[in-house]
Amino acid sequence: MQLGKQIGQKLDLPKEIVWDLPLISMIGQEELTIENHKGLMEYAPDTIRIGTGKASLCIHGEEMTLKQMSSDSIVIQGKIHTLEFCK
Repeated sequence: MQLGKQIGQKLDLPKEIVWDLPLISMIGQEELTIENHKGLMEYAPDTIRIGTGKASLCIHGEEMTLKQMSSDSIVIQGKIHTLEFCK
């Protein structure tokens, strides 16, 4: 894996792709986008869990909904309180 990281750095490739990590973007507390995810693992209005490879991303909030979901990204809307990586 170390060779892959070195090649990625030399070619100036995005870290999230080379290291197989999620790219997480937020707009305030109202919208969250997760790119490079591994799938939806749990869905409820107050808890959403997304697979990210090494751990899952647990999102806690209120009245959360999936605005968009594709194999590339997931967009969540609602009142987002916390994000944490869970095992």
